[in-house]
Amino acid sequence: MTRPLDPVEELLRVVLGLTDCLVFEFDAEGRYLAAWTSSDSLLAAPREAFLGRRISEVMDPATAALTLESIQRVLTRGQPDRFEYSLELEGGRRWFSADAMLVPQRPGVAFMVRDITRQKTLELSLLQADRLAALGTLAAGVAHEVNNPLGYIASNLNFIEEEMAEVQQALAGTPGTEGLALTLEECSEALAEVRQGTTRIHNVVGDLKTFARGEDICSGEERADVRRALEMSINMAMPELRHRARMVLQAEEVPPVRGSESRLGQVFLNLLLNAAQSIPEGAPGKNTVEAHVRAEEHNVVIEIRDTGQGIPPENLKRIFEPFFTTRPAGVGTGLGLAICHSIVIAMRGEMSVESTVGKGTCFRVRLPTA
Repeated sequence: MTRPLDPVEELLRVVLGLTDCLVFEFDAEGRYLAAWTSSDSLLAAPREAFLGRRISEVMDPATAALTLESIQRVLTRGQPDRFEYSLELEGGRRWFSADAMLVPQRPGVAFMVRDITRQKTLELSLLQADRLAALGTLAAGVAHEVNNPLGYIASNLNFIEEEMAEVQQALAGTPGTEGLALTLEECSEALAEVRQGTTRIHNVVGDLKTFARGEDICSGEERADVRRALEMSINMAMPELRHRARMVLQAEEVPPVRGSESRLGQVFLNLLLNAAQSIPEGAPGKNTVEAHVRAEEHNVVIEIRDTGQGIPPENLKRIFEPFFTTRPAGVGTGLGLAICHSIVIAMRGEMSVESTVGKGTCFRVRLPTA
């Protein structure tokens, strides 16, 4: 039978009902003595599960340590204390601010905890906007410095290809020049690869500008062959893939989609490299990276699956956030998937991810047909 609330507790519940605050009381050893909330949705565990228990048995080690340190500071100094922490709750990650204080004629330390998720989200958005602004300035400078030499490289490539075509034409049918003709053909293939590389550099710079400044890369007239873009990306990713997994391609004949084929190739290449890097080297026979292409009503669906280590749920929610990366400092910028996501959105498409730790990941791109 539930005991009736005394007038003070009843008043406290009414006040808490008008705010987003929680109130906890701990003893000197960090045991929960009491808890008052307007709603249990912000609690890490049901009230009956933690009252009387130490906070280290209920909360994660980092939050428990912060709370215990705050309790000791308040008991030692007799002054209020404040700290912030975050929790992964059913509705997602939430941020909290905890104010600790002594309460006269009470046995422990009281904490008033406020939900500051909106404030933290705004702070992170402002920080991201500032970083994106800096990135936009940097991208503009990089684009200027890189595009200038790329311009004359492309121009010289055109000149060389035209001159070589004339030489090949002049040698055609001339006895004794078969070896030279073969050499010229090999040089032509090498030049084609160089041209592909310069186009790639140009697109990477363009992707940075697109991401930082929000330029529209979905032309109303441009059409992209999904299968061709995917096959090109697989060829480019094979040096990274072949030592880690078997590559499996299952592609139906699908209609073209609206947008840039080269940028779509950028998306596929990034996803393939991410898939490869999630699988350790040395056992390609035991792992696979699969690419599936199919038509679905008025869309083309592309799935890239791997049997890698998978993505933890707490990271899965932030996977497309700019600058979010789980790689060590200096290894990843946290922009790869964010750029891919922005390219797909600009092509009026959708991008999603499913993952299970220890089993693998599936990235799904859905694009409207042209």
